Amino acid sequence: MTLAGALMMGLTAGATQAQEAAAAGEQLATVHMGIPHDAVYDITINGQAGVAVGAFGTILESQDSGASWNKVDSGTEFALLGVAVNGDKRIIVGQRGTVLVGKADGGWEPGTSNTESRLMQVGVNASGLAVAVGEFGTVMRSKDSGKTWEKLTLDWMGFREDGYEPHLYAVNVDDNGRIVLGGEFAYVIVSEDGGDTWTLPNKGEKSIFAMHFLPDGNGFAVGQEGLVMKTTDMGATWTEVNTGSIANLFGVWSSKHGEVVITGQRALLRSSDGGNTFTSSNDLEIVRNWFVPIAVGESVSKAPGGEMVAQVIYVGGYMGKIARLLQ
Repeated sequence: MTLAGALMMGLTAGATQAQEAAAAGEQLATVHMGIPHDAVYDITINGQAGVAVGAFGTILESQDSGASWNKVDSGTEFALLGVAVNGDKRIIVGQRGTVLVGKADGGWEPGTSNTESRLMQVGVNASGLAVAVGEFGTVMRSKDSGKTWEKLTLDWMGFREDGYEPHLYAVNVDDNGRIVLGGEFAYVIVSEDGGDTWTLPNKGEKSIFAMHFLPDGNGFAVGQEGLVMKTTDMGATWTEVNTGSIANLFGVWSSKHGEVVITGQRALLRSSDGGNTFTSSNDLEIVRNWFVPIAVGESVSKAPGGEMVAQVIYVGGYMGKIARLLQ
């Protein structure tokens, strides 16, 4: 299933659920709102700097760790679907092979991706190794922080008898050059050598739409029809988690303290015990709409003897909205 198709499923099925949730308290505080046709597809926050991307070439930037956002010129009207930031390395990808690279003095300039395939997501590590993934098995690699790209050809026949090239929606690139991809058929595809060779440690039936890993190897993958999987070894092995949800799930984030947040279509799931148990939100805004990306900023307040820094979780989605999760 495509991510766009998943976003369209069930738009009428949740009416009764929304009515039943009428008495529920709000769990979101809006910090940015666009117009009805806008959408935010990805967000990243690093320190005080944040970048969000979305429909019609939208780029939003934050200078206060996600508390407020301003629109900047992207130079394109194509949908921007993924953004990755690692230090001074900044890359955005989207429709028709669109690549934008962050300039040293701020702003964005077009890159050359060498593909016209839709690029769904991108990852970049501290050394500038970047991988972008997209439709029909597209995997593009850059070794210079997104300035130049080459197409990688995986052995799809070795992964599946008919050689079908699946849509790929998720990618993680760590500082050791380990790359993990996620996509259709619950494919998790791993390279230990920067993309030269690949293995397939997991496959199934449902699509994976998002992944998140912690430095200690713990991580989650989420996707179609309530799919949630957990790993403790950076994606080498996976265990499916039953959350009780059958929603299409689009985003996931976890912390070293055991907190897990999952976004989706008419769904927001949270865990405080490392994904062993989950609770589901009944907030009307959540059960009537969809959210995709998750990013974490910081809130600094005065405290006796100094300052207190608190974690702030943001989600983005329909109508170009970015909202803060209320604790």
